[in-house]
Amino acid sequence: MCGIFGCLTLNGKNPDEKSIIKAINSLRHRGPDDYGIAKFENVILGHRRLSIIDLSSSAAKQPVVSHDSLMAFNGMIYNFKEIKKTLSLSTTFKGNSDTEVLAKCLDQLGLKKTLKKIDGMFAFAWFCKKKRELHLVRDPMGEKPLYWAKMNNKVYFSSEKKSFFEIKEFTKKPNINLIDEYLYTAKISGSKTIYSQINEVEPGQIITISSRTGSIISSYYFSVENTFNNKNPISNKIDRLNEHMEESILSRSISDVPIGTLLSGGLDSSLILSYMMKNDNIDKISCYHSNVKNQKHSEFKDAFAVTNFLTKKFKQKKIKLKSKTNNFNKYIDLLQNVTRSFDEPVHFFNSPDLLNVVNQASKDGIKVLLSGEGSDEIFFGYDRFVRTYQFLSKNRSKNSFIKEMYFGGGQHSIDCVKKICSSQKQGKEISASWLWLEKNVNKYPVEDLILMFSQKFRMQMLLQRQDRVGMMCGLEIRAPFLSKKLVNFANSLKLKDKYKKNSNTTKLILKLMAKEKRLVPNKIINNKKIGFNSNMADWLRENKMRILIKKLVNDKNGFFNGYLDGKSTKEIVNLHFDGKRRLDVLMWNIFALEVWHRVCGEGDNRFF
Repeated sequence: MCGIFGCLTLNGKNPDEKSIIKAINSLRHRGPDDYGIAKFENVILGHRRLSIIDLSSSAAKQPVVSHDSLMAFNGMIYNFKEIKKTLSLSTTFKGNSDTEVLAKCLDQLGLKKTLKKIDGMFAFAWFCKKKRELHLVRDPMGEKPLYWAKMNNKVYFSSEKKSFFEIKEFTKKPNINLIDEYLYTAKISGSKTIYSQINEVEPGQIITISSRTGSIISSYYFSVENTFNNKNPISNKIDRLNEHMEESILSRSISDVPIGTLLSGGLDSSLILSYMMKNDNIDKISCYHSNVKNQKHSEFKDAFAVTNFLTKKFKQKKIKLKSKTNNFNKYIDLLQNVTRSFDEPVHFFNSPDLLNVVNQASKDGIKVLLSGEGSDEIFFGYDRFVRTYQFLSKNRSKNSFIKEMYFGGGQHSIDCVKKICSSQKQGKEISASWLWLEKNVNKYPVEDLILMFSQKFRMQMLLQRQDRVGMMCGLEIRAPFLSKKLVNFANSLKLKDKYKKNSNTTKLILKLMAKEKRLVPNKIINNKKIGFNSNMADWLRENKMRILIKKLVNDKNGFFNGYLDGKSTKEIVNLHFDGKRRLDVLMWNIFALEVWHRVCGEGDNRFF
């Protein structure tokens, strides 16, 4: 929705405003509609706005400056109208924006009470003038990004990592001590990032910096683990789920600009469209579908079946379905753009395909899209959850448990990653996700650990993809399944409500609700999950990708030759393309890392 950047100096000196302005403007794609900057003593906040709510009012302009504080905010508070009613009767409002409500709420109630009240996706910086404290805050599930770094007695923060490099003190040195985690899992977990100097504010985390003492304190106002503690029986579960879905999708449909939805043809996105059609304020919806050439993996017929079913059910409303696919050359161009937006190697090879359809939505004038992200993570929706559950139910040794959870399907490539990283013997670190598993492996039931781990770590890659792709196109993507009430409800359910063992049925309660309420065609409910496919799944075994990957890893200035064991990397690439080992995911991670090195890192982008 927006982009924020700012700086707090810890030595009393004023920040360098020129470089701050350059950094703020590097986020113009996140907020093409407006620009603002605010200063108070040794703190400066900058903001780029994408206008979604209260378009013409100056009350939504940021940063917000009051007698008590400064605030720069990225995201959307969905229950802002309800919160507005609870504030002091003497409170005056200039407009009708969530930004103004959040700022007033923070000033009146303070940070902790405000965080208990709000439901939304957000990342904000709030400076309390009285305490001389800067708070960097991120939403509970990690929908909106926020990064920070301390450099030469200054603390910088930003919505994206690229902004830091507008400040001369920063370098693009990679975090080589955790590069093995990237090759195993496609992301460096926790607070560390691909850049050695930059940290990530984690979901549900508050970073508090004192201007007076220079102290930096980390605290958490939310933890996924706590949402699994309430396993008391729930009556009328299907009706309760239906109510939560209706409420969440209605609130996530609030917009003063055109709104649409991503429609894969799977259950989650189809349910979202169904609930949107019930909204009295919506009479037409544009749906966007990413298609593939391989018809075995195409879900276009299912997406069309859903729109046909709902058009007949809601005869007074219109649905427009648009489908897009990529050729190889276009895909490679889009990949470079996505990498530039991510500021790190692209985790999923379907990311350029998502960009393709979101870009089309943007061209059509859509500024808000709803997506089904998060449903699989809270309703036990992945086949890999079933495989992991079945394996771990029989193998409860601590070591096998951690390996199965951490590596998943990547266990067969462990030896390859070790060879590639063999030259990096000093300074290796243990990843945050591995340490979390070691700490919690014996604390919770297997089924809860699977979902906790996925929500806490794996899902972050999906949410990052959603944010960056949307922002590239000046468009906001919202995830109704991640509302506060839905997450708490789903995580309090027992496994038997989500997974039927004798038939291997996942997302059980969601499917039962869809059938009972007749929300989507039965075919969609009964279909086996396919997932978001990409033509790259086929290309990764074809000669054109072999040529491209070998070209990158053979480059003497490439990442693997420069930092790791380039010779072993070439041998492993040959093993895959010669058909001797099936290493699709590792091939992608190698390729994506080399692309990032040239587009965002220290490499030479002229290579492309």
